[in-house]
Amino acid sequence: MSTVLQARELTRHYEVSQGFLQPSAQVKALNGVSFALQTGKTLAVVGESGCGKSTLARQLTLIEVPTSGSLLLDGQDAASADKATLKAMRSKVQMVFQNPYASLNPRQKIGMQLAEPILINTSLSAKEREQRVQQMMQKVGLRPEHYYRYPHMFSGGQRQRIAIARAMMLNPKIVIADEPTSALDVSIQAQVLNLFMDLQEEFNTAYVFISHNLSVVEHVADDLLVMYLGRAVEVGTKKTVYKQPLHPYTQALLSATPSIHPERRHIKIKIEGELPSPLHPPSGCAFHKRCPYAVERCQREEPQLRELAQRQVACHQVEEINR
Repeated sequence: MSTVLQARELTRHYEVSQGFLQPSAQVKALNGVSFALQTGKTLAVVGESGCGKSTLARQLTLIEVPTSGSLLLDGQDAASADKATLKAMRSKVQMVFQNPYASLNPRQKIGMQLAEPILINTSLSAKEREQRVQQMMQKVGLRPEHYYRYPHMFSGGQRQRIAIARAMMLNPKIVIADEPTSALDVSIQAQVLNLFMDLQEEFNTAYVFISHNLSVVEHVADDLLVMYLGRAVEVGTKKTVYKQPLHPYTQALLSATPSIHPERRHIKIKIEGELPSPLHPPSGCAFHKRCPYAVERCQREEPQLRELAQRQVACHQVEEINR
């Protein structure tokens, strides 16, 4: 199994204005994230709103250039690539957005929207493009007559199927799914998740699945990346992390996840306070002001990811907490 995507110390900072005659400030939205994604596997990225998940998605889809670090796609570094190379690389990475009602052009028929990636990136004829679109529509559960309809004529679940079909039109190596089920009814979410898994099995596509819903993540993920204020705090296989979360933030997230199985219910861990501002992050460990296990060292020294119990975890107190 090969590594299709590798991030090394991926960092994205933004300069923001603080007002007239005030010096600009720096938002550290993404602060040194590293991971590897294998072909045909799913990496789930989880964390609270504001932890840097969507910023990471913009880096992975090559929409933005990272401030520092490297992003290797099939061995090529996207962070230092020229415009021609970036254009070729972008067709290998596609995205499914959160809101199916906003991600489609309301003035364009579905067939035209699905054919557009092929029109831009290939030399196929109009007839060949239509044939390929019809084939993909069939794979995602849409009927041939849907080709000529507009987005407003579809339900939310159907629109997300269309968005998934559009992302798969060029047979990409990687699909970034940013909260793809959060805007859908619960009864439809399972259908969309099963569609993702069926397409992955057929095309051997690698997924980066961004979500705050750990119940959804458990259904689709192979590996888990837990983020807090722009940094990775725990990285490991889904089975390892769900069975025994080590970082106190991961433990709190999993304890808040409802389960119908009594043996999998965790003691509720309450996190006090709000997520700190990325404009003024706390010194030391970013989680120390909300962590019930924090000691003086956590306030002054930032923990780094280290190998422990078959995963990577960034916490000074992890051995004491899990003893």
